[in-house]
Amino acid sequence: MDILNLLTRLIIWLAIGYILWWVIKKFIPVAFLTWFGGAIILSIVAASFIAPNDRTIGAFWQLLSFPLSPLGAVITLLVAALIKGIKSVDGRLVVTALMILLLSSTPLLARRLALQSEGAVERAYQNQRILCSDICPAVDAVPLDRARAMVVVGDNADSFQLANTLPSQVDSSVQLDPLLVSRLNSAADVYGRVSAARPLITVTAGALNGESETGQQLNQSIRQRLINRGIPSEDIRLISTGMDIRRTVEDQENFLQERGLFTPLERGAQRTAERNNREANRVILVAPALTMRRAALAFENEGLQVVAWPTELYGASRSRGGDSLARLADLVPNVGALRLTTRYWQELLASMYYFLRGWLPSFTVHWDDVVETIQ
Repeated sequence: MDILNLLTRLIIWLAIGYILWWVIKKFIPVAFLTWFGGAIILSIVAASFIAPNDRTIGAFWQLLSFPLSPLGAVITLLVAALIKGIKSVDGRLVVTALMILLLSSTPLLARRLALQSEGAVERAYQNQRILCSDICPAVDAVPLDRARAMVVVGDNADSFQLANTLPSQVDSSVQLDPLLVSRLNSAADVYGRVSAARPLITVTAGALNGESETGQQLNQSIRQRLINRGIPSEDIRLISTGMDIRRTVEDQENFLQERGLFTPLERGAQRTAERNNREANRVILVAPALTMRRAALAFENEGLQVVAWPTELYGASRSRGGDSLARLADLVPNVGALRLTTRYWQELLASMYYFLRGWLPSFTVHWDDVVETIQ
């Protein structure tokens, strides 16, 4: 009966939409509609800069930016090729769509893109060791005793879509998504190495609707997961910023200031030298490797000294030996590679947006000069 009601509502809305569209086309010039549509798009783009955290604007932006993703570009090109009818398909658009789909779903290319992004973390670690060897040869490790806080970045526990996949559970007794569980376990592993500093743990994966019964259960599951791994309950706080790095940065800055733990770094030319201040308080950042560059630099841009702990190393090299069949398999397109390429592309667009908003350092400040890593 519910499905019948849903279909009835859908048919009614489609009928209303069709009637409104017919009336608009009948009485309003096409040229005006074109300008009006362009004005709406520009308004949404402008609104995304003015109120980036507004969920309504975010939903409209996802619709508008759909053609910018690999799958969205393919679908858009195929639809454009069929506009004139099946008998007069534009072959160039079809070929372009197939090329985009083929390249973006090839494991070899997807892994190369992931390696390019994740490799920055390894380079940051090596450069940090070299820099410390020159300036402070007696101490060539990150001062983890200055770790006063830890931020675990993850999708909201009650999000409808987690990590670009349909949500799933580890087992029937665990309501959390497997990727989130893995990230919480990684955070617990890091905490075991810095437990003497007693850092305060902030998890951004709190339920969006934390007041509901389901939201409370999910939040409790996250908290209990960390408690079971040895993290004191009183040191754990959940917020619902999810993968919104900017809101997380603002929250963490205010949180540390309230507790007198915020030791801001200098901006501009002083950043590289100040970065080596062994007495500055650190924030350990646990986030996906593909997101780590943007996330860490966003923290650093606000004066928060970050120690990076990347998770989900999709592009990590795997020993294949002389297995030519395994290497050949990397040339066969699959859905997993398409998902990874899409995540890389979305992160690239997000980084461009953050840079335009002034939330990242200028291009003259390099990632591997300002961020410390744990190995």
